[in-house]
Amino acid sequence: MTKDVRILNIEDGKITAGCDTSACEGCKSSLFCRGKNSKFEVFNPDMLEISKGDEVTIDMPPGKTVLASLMSLIFPLACFFLGMLAGFFITAENELIQLLCAVAGLAAGFLISAIYFRFTRIKYTPVITAMREKVKNGDL
Repeated sequence: MTKDVRILNIEDGKITAGCDTSACEGCKSSLFCRGKNSKFEVFNPDMLEISKGDEVTIDMPPGKTVLASLMSLIFPLACFFLGMLAGFFITAENELIQLLCAVAGLAAGFLISAIYFRFTRIKYTPVITAMREKVKNGDL
């Protein structure tokens, strides 16, 4: 997945970028979208000379995007069902225990996911692949 973004800040080696909202105008998900004011960290492995305000192209391979989605959403949901199943084996009659075990499983899933991303964050950070050419005033 490639996307054009603008560099918002460079501080202590951390590069923060944001999306141009003009690409969002025709999107059907605009009601639920939190990306309109999104800021995120990007990685510059090729050490391109960038500065605040530059427009760059970032890339995140689809496999990493899918794996990040699985770890952040599907894994906790699977832990929810495992917790519910564990609650069923503890007591088949008491649904409150099953619910508490399911919620505990969900919380454990989110905790494990957060710990995983804390240690592998750089692996899932979008990478700057190219600088976009600056358009001069009057050039079209």
